[in-house]
Amino acid sequence: MMRVSKQRRLLGGLLATVLLLGIQAGAARAQDQEVALVKVVAGEAYALRAEERAALTVGEAIFIMDVVETVDGSVGLTFKDGSRISIGPNSRVQFTQFEFSPAEGRLAFLIDFFRGTMHYISGVIAKLSPDAVKVRTPVATVAVRGTRFLAKVEGD
Repeated sequence: MMRVSKQRRLLGGLLATVLLLGIQAGAARAQDQEVALVKVVAGEAYALRAEERAALTVGEAIFIMDVVETVDGSVGLTFKDGSRISIGPNSRVQFTQFEFSPAEGRLAFLIDFFRGTMHYISGVIAKLSPDAVKVRTPVATVAVRGTRFLAKVEGD
């Protein structure tokens, strides 16, 4: 009888350890989804994520699939690979894909640019794999070959 109880305690402890490791792995994956930090905000700028709209502040994280919108303001972002983006007034931009694992050969940066103005300065991804950086607009997809560009998309 004593032996069965001890086995159950060991099994329970093992299950608790496995659950804890699973929770930690999930938290690490969520942190990996963080792609940039807000460095500058002037006026009104928002992040839309999970059906919520939150005002952006300096130091806030930007995640994959976030949509950044500005009203009368602008926002400056710095990405994990050193890329920098400035988004002007009345703009809407989504960070659709971002992979920065050079050691594993996983490099990708896809921006959906719906409206407004955006200034892009390339980081490590564009230097290591220029084909990996793309900006989609309502009328075309731009493959980034240089180190910087300014774009304007007129829209709703």
